Parts: sequence; structure tokens; C-alpha cells
Amino acid sequence: MPHIRATIKTRRAFMKQSAMAAGMFTLLNACGHGFKSWKFPLDPDAIIKFRKGFNGQIILPNNAEYETARRTLLLDPEIDKHPALIAQCKNEEDVLRCIDFAHQHELEVAVRSGNHSGLGWGTCEKGIVIDLSKMKGVTVDPVKQTAQVTTGSNAEEILAVTAPYGLAPVLGECGSVGAGLTLGGGLGYLSGKYGATCDNLLSARIITADGRTLKTSATTNQDLFWAIRGGGGNFGVVTAFEYQLHPVNEVLAGRFVYPIRKASALLRFFREFMLAAPDELQGDCYYAKQGEGSFEVAFVYSGDLNKGESLLNTFRTFMKPDQDWVKRRPYSEIYRMAPDIAPHNVNIPCPFQSGKGTYIEHLSDEVIDLILAQFEQAPPSCQLFSVLSHYMHGEVCRVATDATAFELRKAGAIDIAFSIGWDDAKKAFACMSWLNKTFEGLQP
Repeated sequence: MPHIRATIKTRRAFMKQSAMAAGMFTLLNACGHGFKSWKFPLDPDAIIKFRKGFNGQIILPNNAEYETARRTLLLDPEIDKHPALIAQCKNEEDVLRCIDFAHQHELEVAVRSGNHSGLGWGTCEKGIVIDLSKMKGVTVDPVKQTAQVTTGSNAEEILAVTAPYGLAPVLGECGSVGAGLTLGGGLGYLSGKYGATCDNLLSARIITADGRTLKTSATTNQDLFWAIRGGGGNFGVVTAFEYQLHPVNEVLAGRFVYPIRKASALLRFFREFMLAAPDELQGDCYYAKQGEGSFEVAFVYSGDLNKGESLLNTFRTFMKPDQDWVKRRPYSEIYRMAPDIAPHNVNIPCPFQSGKGTYIEHLSDEVIDLILAQFEQAPPSCQLFSVLSHYMHGEVCRVATDATAFELRKAGAIDIAFSIGWDDAKKAFACMSWLNKTFEGLQP
């Protein structure tokens, strides 16, 4: 990894050039001549040699575990790929062997930790998946309020270790999201108060495409440290993170459930409510069009709980919910509160699913009207679920956009994600067409 003087311009050039030219996963051009040189299935002798000294598990297409191991979070036909092998690593030595094997056999590489990439970046076609999910470990320093985390650990596992010390990391809103979310920025319930996950990264260990193991921090390999905080995974395989922790004990958390016909008024009030929200409050909106459907608003408040009660009573006063699940809870339970904090239908129980998400800089009336109009036009044969989450405010928006590679810091912005499911392959065209039309309509 070449040293580049630490200026914003050269850092951006470094990030783009590394990702596009040589980075971790462009060993071959996945859209060009690279496919011609792929060998599938791989030479059995090569696999036998690869297995020797490999501490983890190697899963091939003819193994019983293959179908389960290759799956992404959503059974999305757009990202349904078949890697030549899946290497579930046990340690850094295994990762190094995988990188060497990929070079030898000219394989495309994909890396996964929690396997939550909705775009399918944790898998590849006829390449090698470096699966870090078995590399787990969390060590807390309660004095420094830091945690050393092996990349395969997920949010729920990390919090379970830090919570007995009254400390919490800034991680995602789903317990099964892996520590690798740091590479994309990382947003969660505590981001208003403490920033993005990448803002709380103190250091990391990374294995580069040329097989070097590097430590990166604010004082060591600074340009690489800048890049991996939001620039994605194309700079190498990160095997460990060091996080800053924060004192978080009891919170006010849960959701309000309303009839679906109230969605328009509630979305507009939610926008104004969050516009004035303190850093300690995070809120999400859920829209489910299954059966009678529902519109739900979830909150997590991590400040003075009496002030939080008063604040959320303002929302109750605007419109009394049909169901009220909001109450005081230990933050340690935040990932085990379903269905209190998130609806049970977040994961649509269908054999076929697809999802898309987009970043909206302002939840305008135009955006709200477009979303609700599209919901009304959704194919009746498809199950639909949407979430508006990660409302941008507070500390995450105070960090300069050029301080890290994570630039999505505009106050008032929000992430909108859609999941659609169907039970018959013949319904795929109608459901996918609706999803793509909705996504495209939001792009301006």
C-alpha cells in the first residue's frame, strides 16, 4: 500500500485508485476479460493442497452445507451467485492463504462478516468468498473504555461483552450485523450522540492484496485509516477493529403502532419531530403492506429518561398509537427486544425476496407522496415492507465530510429501504418492476 501524503485531495485519489485499479477485490475485471480465465470447477488437486494447513472450513458446491453457506441475507435473484468455494476462516493465517489462493487461480474475491450486504458484496460468481463469521472475539478495557473486536463478531455478541461494564459500542440497529459495517460508515441508535461507527474506530488490522498485515490508526498508515472509515472493503481484509466505547445503561425504547391510513400525517409529523430532536434520540418508521398493513414508529432515547418520557409524550399526544411498546429498558437488551423495537415482518417470510435502499437528503412532501403512492400501486401478489431509518442528526453530522471517507452526513437526511417478497417465480417480474420503479423515482 503506497504512502501518500495526507491531504484530502490525495486521500480521495488514493481511495478511488485503490478500489478501482488494484484493491482487494479487483484481482480481475468482473465485467470484462477476467471471466475467460476463471476455472470452474477448480482443480481437485489444488483444493486438496489448499485444505492442508487451513484451520477453518472450506465449503465447495458439492458439499451439503454449500446452499446455506452461499446465501445472502435476502434470497434476491439479482445477487443469487455461486462462488467456486467458501472459505470460513478461523484466523489470519487462513485469510492469508485465501488471498494467495485467489492470486494463484485468478479468482474474484468477496469478503463477508455479518453477510448483511443488500447489494451482494459478500458473495461472487465462481470466485472465492472469504467468510470471517467464525473469527469471533471481544476484549474490553473498562479503564480506557475500548474494545478489541475480531471481525466475525456481530453487534449482539459485541454488546453482550461490553454491557456488563456499562459500556456500549456504536453499531448497527440489527444484532446480526457484523463488525464489518465500519467499512461502510456504520449508523445506529447511538449515532446522534456519538457519531458513526467509523468515527469511533481507533485502529484496525488489515491484510492487503499483496499479503501484508498492517495496523492502521490515526498515527499509523493514516491514509489507509482514512479510507477504511467509510470507503468500503476494497482496501484489504480487515481482521480486527478497536472501538471507542461509551457509557450507556438504561434507555427508553420501543415502538408505536398505527393504522396504515395514518402514514401520511405521521411521516410529516415525524419529519418535524426529528428536526428538533436532541442527539440522544433516534427514530425509525416502518411500513408493512401485508394483510391490513401497519405504520409503525420506533424510538431509542439514550439520555435523561424523564426528559425522554416528556419528549415521546409529544408524539403520543399528536396521535395516540393503537399499540404502545415504548418503555425503559437496559440497553443491553436492544437487540433482543423484537417485536418491541422492530416489527416481526422486517424479514419477509417468502421464498423469493429482493431489496433496495437509497439515501434521501430531505424527507420532503414530494418524497413522502411518492413513497405512499407507490405503496398503493404495489402488486397485490407481493408482500411489501419498508423502513425509513438512520435519521441524520447530532454528532454524526458535526464531523467534517472530509475527515473520513464516509460523506453521508447531511442533517435531515434519511435512509429508505424497501423489501419485497413473493411466493411464486412467475410473480418475479411484477414485483421486481415495482421495486425498480420505486427506487428510480427516488433518485432525483
